[in-house]
Amino acid sequence: MQPNVKRMSTVLAAVGMMVGSLAACGSQANSGSGSANLATSKTIQFPGGKVAPLSPPVTVTMADDSDPAGAGYMIANALGYFKQLGINIKTISYNSGADEFNSLASNQIDVARGLISAATFNSYRQGLPVYLVADGGHNLPGKPYFALVLRKSLESKVQTYSQLKGLKIGLVSFGNVNQLFLDRALAKGGLTNKDVTLTVVDSFSDLVTAMGNGAVDGAMLVEPDIYQAVSKNIGFVFKDPSQYAPNEEASTLMFSANFVKNKAVADRFMLAYLEGVRYYNSHYIDSHQGEQKVLSILSKASGDPISLLKTSNPAALSPNGLFSVSQVQQDENWYHQYGTVNKETPAQKMINLGFAKWADKILGPYTLPTS
Repeated sequence: MQPNVKRMSTVLAAVGMMVGSLAACGSQANSGSGSANLATSKTIQFPGGKVAPLSPPVTVTMADDSDPAGAGYMIANALGYFKQLGINIKTISYNSGADEFNSLASNQIDVARGLISAATFNSYRQGLPVYLVADGGHNLPGKPYFALVLRKSLESKVQTYSQLKGLKIGLVSFGNVNQLFLDRALAKGGLTNKDVTLTVVDSFSDLVTAMGNGAVDGAMLVEPDIYQAVSKNIGFVFKDPSQYAPNEEASTLMFSANFVKNKAVADRFMLAYLEGVRYYNSHYIDSHQGEQKVLSILSKASGDPISLLKTSNPAALSPNGLFSVSQVQQDENWYHQYGTVNKETPAQKMINLGFAKWADKILGPYTLPTS
C-alpha cells in the first residue's frame, strides 16, 4: 500500500485565496448548526459530571482528515465516542486546502483541522470567521512531526543556524506556518528569509523528490515525508524544532461560526474528540499498551500502512486540547510583518478554548497510564 498523499494538497490553505468571494456563497444549513434536543432521561456519567446525549442524533459535517495527526477524531469515531453522545459524523473530501477553508468559513461544514495561515486572520477581518478551538497537532521533543530537513550531503557542512545562509529551501506555500517555522530557525542564526532562496513546490512528497535530485537544499516537511527523506538517505533533520519553534502549533481544530453558536452540539463534539485524544496518548504516546489497536485505527482512516506509521514520528496532541494563545498572537504579528495580513487582529478574538475547557473538566484530570 502506498502512503496516502491526499493530505499533501489539502493540509494547507492558500494564502492568496479570495476570502471575500465567500460572501456570495449561501450559508448551507447543516443539521449540526440547528438547535439540539437532549435526552435528559438518559445521561452518561463522566469523572467530572453527567452529560445527556443529543436526541435525536445530530449530524456534524467535518472535512475529511486523512493525516494521522487527526488521531483524536479518528479514534473517537472508530470507538463510538461521537455516537455515544448522539453525534453522527459526515466527512467531505476536498481537492485543496483553500476549498476546505472556504467551506468552513462559509458555514458549509462544521469542523476541520488545519494549519494557522494568513487566510485565517484575513477571513476573520472580512466577516467570515473561523474559530481555533483546540490543539490539532504539535511537535514532540526529539520526534519532530514538522521540521526543517536538509540534503544528506550537507550534514557535515551545515551544523549551525548561521550556516543556513545561501541555501535553497523548498516550501509548499508562502505566508503559512511552514514558512513561519523556517523563519524561526533562520532567526536563531541571525538570518531572515532574504538570506536564503525560497521556492514553492506544492506537495510535501514532491519536496522530498526535489531534495533527492538536488533541486533544493532543504525543505520544511511533515511526517511521513520526514521519515521518507531520512530513511532513504536523502536528507537529515536539521535541529530539533523544539529548539527554534518550541510552542508552535502544527495545526488546530477549527469550528465554523455557526457551529460555535450551537453550544450543546459543539460541546459534545469536543468531549468525544478529547476522549479520542486521551485514548491516543494513553495507549500509544505515553505507553504502548494499546499500540496495535491505535495503529490499526489510524491506518484504516489515513490509508497509511502500519509499518509506515510505526516508523514515522507521531504528532503530539494535548490531552486537554489547549494551546498557547500568546504564541498564536506572535504568529499573527509575523504574518502582518511579512505582509500577508493587511491589518492586525487580536488573536484571542479568533480563539475559543471554552469547549476544550468544558470537556476537560467533564473528563477529569488526564493521568499517565501505569504499566
